[in-house]
Amino acid sequence: MNRFLKKLQIVLSAVSWMTIAAIVGKAVAGWSGPEWFSFWVFPVMVSAAVGYLTNFIAIEMLFKPYERTGFHWLRVLSLGLWRQGMIPANKAKIGHVLGEEITERLLKPEEISREIGARLSKMSTDPALLEQIRTAVQLMLRKNEETVIRFLIPRIEASLSEALDQSLTPENLRIFWDEVLEKQLSSPAVRGTLASGIVSGLRARTPELRELLREFLRDGVRRYVNDRLAFIPRSGEIAAGIVNHLNWNDIELQIAAKLEDERIYGLIGEELSEQTVRLRSWLHSDEAAPQMRGFLDGTRAKLGEFLHLWLTENVPQMANRILTSDDLWGWVRGELLPALQRYLDFWMAHEGRRIIVEMLDLNNRIEQSIAGQDVREFHGMINRIAAEHLGMIQVLGYILGAIVGALQQIAALLSH
Repeated sequence: MNRFLKKLQIVLSAVSWMTIAAIVGKAVAGWSGPEWFSFWVFPVMVSAAVGYLTNFIAIEMLFKPYERTGFHWLRVLSLGLWRQGMIPANKAKIGHVLGEEITERLLKPEEISREIGARLSKMSTDPALLEQIRTAVQLMLRKNEETVIRFLIPRIEASLSEALDQSLTPENLRIFWDEVLEKQLSSPAVRGTLASGIVSGLRARTPELRELLREFLRDGVRRYVNDRLAFIPRSGEIAAGIVNHLNWNDIELQIAAKLEDERIYGLIGEELSEQTVRLRSWLHSDEAAPQMRGFLDGTRAKLGEFLHLWLTENVPQMANRILTSDDLWGWVRGELLPALQRYLDFWMAHEGRRIIVEMLDLNNRIEQSIAGQDVREFHGMINRIAAEHLGMIQVLGYILGAIVGALQQIAALLSH
């Protein structure tokens, strides 16, 4: 409030109350003072005081008394007729009316929902916002890498383990053999290819076969001669030495040449065919079920260990690589956000605006806010905002009262 106006209000308030006290004193003691004072000054002061105090009381009556119970000077002054201030007494009605008027004339929910939809649609294609989201995601990932890993790895591991449990069963193993492997192994071309691969592998390992054959023959001859010619000292060692001195390089060449024989291919192919039939019979036998379960359980356990180690080592790098990938954010910018914008525009055109209006619920929000507002705080807020104007109303009441009093006395003087 203006300092001068505040001081003036204090002075006029004091003068007005002093005038009321003088009226009481004059009524009680019969004091009247000098004639000029009694005729000119005092009536004007009384009229001015009435104007000032009337406006003061009227302003006070807007808010006070705050409650309908208890002592208050306004209640006494009105002989109990004024039980509560106008605003506290009508707070619910004021809130209801303001809720209707504000949403109808000032903050129209339809316009607000339309503007929110437009802003959201615009934000979905804002490159700066996308870059902020990308930066925030990367920062979040760096700060919470361990938490993300602890969250992701058990879930990925559980999903993959469940898939392994459902896939690695004796029934599926039989189905895989019957529908895939057996059909392949029944084909002469496939058996020929396998036989050729086996022969090629054996031929490549003829040096090892040669050494195995020499070791087997040497040990066999040693045991045989020792058993049969035990009466001849060191006969077994002599026989083993003879075996060692055979031309094993030539033997190796003969083994390789034998492996080139077409009959070898045929024998291996026939053996594969026979083993295929035997294996199929075994897989469908009762004795195979527990052995297959044991094999599959061990396989699942080993795969589970490998999976856990692999996920622990690779998930952090994979997550970081994916979330920082330009390809990912290019896809978000080029496909995801445009699709989101189209969906948002469609949603706003149909259900979105109605849902936003219902969510805003401005009528009830305004009504409940006013209903929950403390009247004393609201009064203090009004005083902070309009104290100067309210003070001016009281000063103006004093001035107008003084003018009216002066005019009355002038009229009285002229009438005489």
